[in-house]
Amino acid sequence: MNKEQLIATGISEEQADAILGLHNEDVNGLKSKNTELLGKFDSFKTDLSAKDQALEDARQVAAKAEEEKLKANGDMEGLKAHYEEQLANTTAQMKLQTETAQNALKQRDLGEVHSGVMREVHENFFQAAQALLDKNTSLTYGEDGKPNATIRLGDKDLSVSDFMETAKTDPMWSAMFKAPDTKGIGATNTGGQAASGKDSAFEQRLRDSGLIN
Repeated sequence: MNKEQLIATGISEEQADAILGLHNEDVNGLKSKNTELLGKFDSFKTDLSAKDQALEDARQVAAKAEEEKLKANGDMEGLKAHYEEQLANTTAQMKLQTETAQNALKQRDLGEVHSGVMREVHENFFQAAQALLDKNTSLTYGEDGKPNATIRLGDKDLSVSDFMETAKTDPMWSAMFKAPDTKGIGATNTGGQAASGKDSAFEQRLRDSGLIN
């Protein structure tokens, strides 16, 4: 709310300035706290990475010492087992790093797909829509590395563009979209707000199914 809107409520200009001043103090305080927390998080990540690197360095030193010991003793069988163990450890570590990177990439691409759909959803139904997308979206990658997303609607897996078009006439999805011609049960002309503050039958169905609280 800006100064003009505050004055329109019947308060004086001085009172409006005072209210805005307090509001700005709160906002700036929250921004400062957020910056502080982000700095602490970045510091924590840096410390954690340093500790991980220190552990890996220590492991490599220990492995090298064991290798030299086995060589000095002429223990060929022990040396062979040692090399096999190091190879297994390195392979497992590389696999974990690859899976972590792949999961991060998949979550990023899923987020982009979902955000495109969620832009069309009225804010009253964000939770329900997100739950449906999480349950029904599939993402694969072609040989060229490009993502291929599908969203299940009924018994069909549709491309994102086909889903957006078909969803306009789907009873559940069309009720959640914020388009002016959406005919959500209990919606008003102001964009999906429930009439007289009561839950609509559609909203109750979503609650019964566990999609919203």
